Amino acid sequence: MNYYFVKVLPLRRFGYFSSEEIFSKGDCVVVEGNFGIEMGIIDSIVDGTPDNIEKVKKIIKLASKEDISGIQEREEKAKEILLLSKELARELNLEMKFLKAVYNSDGSKITIYFTADGRVDFRELIKEITKRVKKTRVELFQVGSRDAVKLLGAIGSCGREVCCATFLDEIDTISVKMVKDQGLQLNPTKISGVCGRLLCCMSYEYPFYSCCKSLFPNIDDLVRTSRGIGRVIENRYLKNSFVIMYEDGLKEEISIDQWHRENGDETA
Repeated sequence: MNYYFVKVLPLRRFGYFSSEEIFSKGDCVVVEGNFGIEMGIIDSIVDGTPDNIEKVKKIIKLASKEDISGIQEREEKAKEILLLSKELARELNLEMKFLKAVYNSDGSKITIYFTADGRVDFRELIKEITKRVKKTRVELFQVGSRDAVKLLGAIGSCGREVCCATFLDEIDTISVKMVKDQGLQLNPTKISGVCGRLLCCMSYEYPFYSCCKSLFPNIDDLVRTSRGIGRVIENRYLKNSFVIMYEDGLKEEISIDQWHRENGDETA
């Protein structure tokens, strides 16, 4: 069995899929998605077996020209409906920012994604859209700022396309505590993403810093060394050391391994 990491279109959802056939990166494939039969692009070939094997879905086949042209036609129609939705919302004085319109695999339903500052009563809007879109079920779905960026894509402060639009299937919960534990400054311009929320990448190295925190003394702890008692003023996790200041103002950098060998977990 071969395993692949697939970007499912058009919502850029990612997941693991399996097949007896061999595919190459960039191949367009037909898959068993969360919403029935969907199209996807092979993002990468997976070595070994994915951890959550029970969540792995099947790749049905390599997409044909007809499959690809079908999704392209639906995308063009979806763009027209998105423009129509904007015009109708403006006429109804609804404060909504429309992001994307997506047809399901057989074209029987279209979902229109939008953001808004609060709750919006869009029942009249759905009626108006449905009048113009025959034999198609219409759904409006309000999303938050993070999901909006995932839908549209963007370039992050790192200069690369944002993680949520390239490989993250699920967005982890990020907290200010995670940022503090990594010794980062709480500067909103540096720790916030395009969506205005805390950067998803704040979670990538957090397990390392969380583990280090259990081995290092806390800031302002008094620790005993061969020179005497000093106060911890800085933890240097990447250097595996910490800095203390003695009463006379002298600073000293101490290896955490050396400190544990000499004192164990002893604090003064």
